[in-house]
Amino acid sequence: MVRLLVLLLLIALPAHAQDRAQDRDAPRLELILDPRAVAPFEGEMVLATLRGIYRQVITREEVKLRPMTDFDWVRLGQDRWKEERIDGRPARVFERRIAFYPRRAGALRILPVAHALEVLGPDGGRKTVTVRSAPVALNVRPKPATGTDRWLPLRALEISDSWDVDPARLADGQGATRRVVLRAFGATPERMPPQPDLRQPWLIVFAPPEERDFQVTPEGPVATVVWTWHLRPVTGEPGVIPAITLPWFDTGDRTARSATIPAAPIGYASFSASAGPRARPVGPPGWAFWGLAGLSALATAALATRGRSPAGRLAVRMGRRWRRRALEIRLRRQVRAGDAVGARRNAARLLDEFSTLDEAERLIRLRPADEVLFAGDAAAARAGRQTSLGALPASVLSGLTSNGDAAAEPPVRHVPAWRSGPPSSRQ
Repeated sequence: MVRLLVLLLLIALPAHAQDRAQDRDAPRLELILDPRAVAPFEGEMVLATLRGIYRQVITREEVKLRPMTDFDWVRLGQDRWKEERIDGRPARVFERRIAFYPRRAGALRILPVAHALEVLGPDGGRKTVTVRSAPVALNVRPKPATGTDRWLPLRALEISDSWDVDPARLADGQGATRRVVLRAFGATPERMPPQPDLRQPWLIVFAPPEERDFQVTPEGPVATVVWTWHLRPVTGEPGVIPAITLPWFDTGDRTARSATIPAAPIGYASFSASAGPRARPVGPPGWAFWGLAGLSALATAALATRGRSPAGRLAVRMGRRWRRRALEIRLRRQVRAGDAVGARRNAARLLDEFSTLDEAERLIRLRPADEVLFAGDAAAARAGRQTSLGALPASVLSGLTSNGDAAAEPPVRHVPAWRSGPPSSRQ
């Protein structure tokens, strides 16, 4: 009986050792999350390494990471193959870095990842083997309340702001180009905020399409966003483009932060010089001076008797008609001369004083001049002066109010705060 048991044991031991060897040589694949102290927030980057251990001769391979309902993901660079000794035997190790982004909060699971291998057998034949990783559980916290719709968790954020010229000292009719570059570590381009709107009633703004790109590193993607604006003051009077604040969440310090694109003054240097203490008359007063002086006297008399007699109301109407006529004549003269900047300025004054259009409708009326001002090159600008600019008078005059009694009272319009005082009082 004892001899029989010993014989059975001797027969079973080699078979068991062979099974253990086969298990040890079987291909293995696992998804390993980088260690972290706290659970991630919704939308926060979660780094992981897909690691495979193989002892077979592999002739072709493909990783199949299917779309997931609860996660977005991005591959971080090229795959890495290396030789290692594992359990005392040589093995080929495969590694791929992946960044996952949870789409929602809760107890989530990263689905299995498949690695399709074509291996070479002992007899020289080839066969396909598919290795799968186990699912990985991950608890995700809801994003904290920020008071805004934007939620931007990052490891770091850098901002650069540059101008092609000094915007506060532009030459007459000159425009400026502003370029803001954002570099965000830990986000993909589609997660970055949209380009801010710099439009102001006193500023012509053209914004070409933004540029979005990203590079990958083993520690996460680095997104680069470039915003560009072409800016030109309407009248040249100095104004200030307000500052822009971009809130974001520092995933390293676990604190809310904000980055600021600084406020920027913009205007014509000649306007600032003429408003300085050293400004002097350049010649004897001409017809324009006496005409404006007469208009001022007429307006003063009209205001003194406004609402008291028909003569006062008639004086107001006559003064407004005289000014409107003068602006229309000047506009047509500037259009014939090809002066797009001056024509645009006078057209804006006509719409400000003699129309009740809102801002969107005013921009539509001024579009013929804007197309010339922002022509892509010199040839396009010269062609635009003969086509688009010629349509400006009709476009503007069709939006003005009647030249009759209804025009006696000026329409109430919103005046930007920067126009209400000297440059030192602007916010």
